[in-house]
Amino acid sequence: MNDSPSWPRALVLVPVVGASDSLINALILWLAWVVISFAHGSTMALLRPRLTACQQLIASIAVAAAMTACADLLAQAWILERHGALAVYIGWIALSCVALEHTATERRMTVHLRLAGQFGLLVIILGALRELIGRGVPLALIVPGGFILLGLLLAAYQALIGTKTRSTLEETPRP
Repeated sequence: MNDSPSWPRALVLVPVVGASDSLINALILWLAWVVISFAHGSTMALLRPRLTACQQLIASIAVAAAMTACADLLAQAWILERHGALAVYIGWIALSCVALEHTATERRMTVHLRLAGQFGLLVIILGALRELIGRGVPLALIVPGGFILLGLLLAAYQALIGTKTRSTLEETPRP
């Protein structure tokens, strides 16, 4: 298994950009992601010792699909006016649950908590900015505007923390 949590982070970016056209949608999506992913992790923690690796994958997929289907039905029942914008992204949560299940073996909970916090922070900031900017610039409310704003936010973050890119060519000292 891959110990790097980078590819589950990449899977989380799809709902961040797609469903963050308003702050309310962003908060609902984050709440759904937290509840579903922690329920999935807790269920798999109970099942994991009793299953082989192949059975764990099948069980993880089944549990994630069942939980997202239930969340989708609850969204249809309680927030029907928001369901249309969030339905695809609620289903996407199942994919990130399965990816999280198979990333880290020992420190699964710490990776999960960190990703939940990062996802929540990013989706709330992006949702608030898109809603605020979208009043004057309608491009911010559609998906390409979300990608542009996300790129600008990531560039600002890297400029703020001063991340240096690693060079693949190392300079050799000369005598």
